[in-house]
Formats: sequence, structure tokens, C-alpha cells
Amino acid sequence: MCKLEEYGNCDEETKEQEYCIFHKPNKSEEEAKEFYEKFLEKFKPKREERGFVFEEAVDCSGYVFPEIPEGVDFSFVYSVFKGDALFEEATFKEDALFEGTTFKGNAEFWWATFEGIAWFEGTTFEGIANFKEKRGDSEYKFYDE
Repeated sequence: MCKLEEYGNCDEETKEQEYCIFHKPNKSEEEAKEFYEKFLEKFKPKREERGFVFEEAVDCSGYVFPEIPEGVDFSFVYSVFKGDALFEEATFKEDALFEGTTFKGNAEFWWATFEGIAWFEGTTFEGIANFKEKRGDSEYKFYDE
């Protein structure tokens, strides 16, 4: 069983392994391709001219987002999340680019780890955006009223 099955958002096909493809910490390039293919298959965003549109809530709690492999067409830049977007305890192995992204619901980044740059320039939060560092020494809440 996936060691992070308590999140309840494992990949059905790989959840019997030590880590499912979404929670696996150190992915090979091939596994990174599989991660993004399965991510798009699971959440079924519509591809629009500038980015993806996620119609439903997205629960990426505990996911480990690997570096985007060459040839994989994926980015959160200018995406739209119509429901809540949960990235609690997610890890972004490279730059997390959310430039121009719109979060219509709540955006939860509690204890997320950004190993590269976390870029939110031009991002719109229509709900509550929560960020809290793992160290527990500070808490950030952003409200877009």
C-alpha cells in the first residue's frame, strides 16, 4: 500500500506499491511522464489557449510534482481552478509556476515544499489562500476581497 494512502487521493493503478505514482518522492524521467499523464487523466482539465481549466475540486495533497520532462505539455501558468485546489504537503521539485492562474475556490498550500521558485505573479485568489511553512514559525493567509 502507498505510504501516503491516508490522503485518499492515490493513483488506483499504482496504490499497491510502496508509494503510488502521485506520492512517490524521487521519480525517474519515465515516472515523471507517467505522473503528468495520470494527473491529466485523473483531473481531466480542459486545455484552453492559455492554460488548463479544472472544472472540479483538485486534491493534490501529498503529491510530489517532479520536474516536467521534455516533451510533456504541462503547466499551471494561466490555469483556472473553478473548485477548491488542495496542495497541502505537496512537494514541487522544480519551480512552481502559477503565474496568471485563477483560483475561484479556496487554495490550500499548507506545509507545501517549494524546492525551486514559487511564482504567483498575477495570480488571482477569489477564495481564501492558505500558506503555512513546515517549520511552524509563521503562517500566511491571503484574502482577495
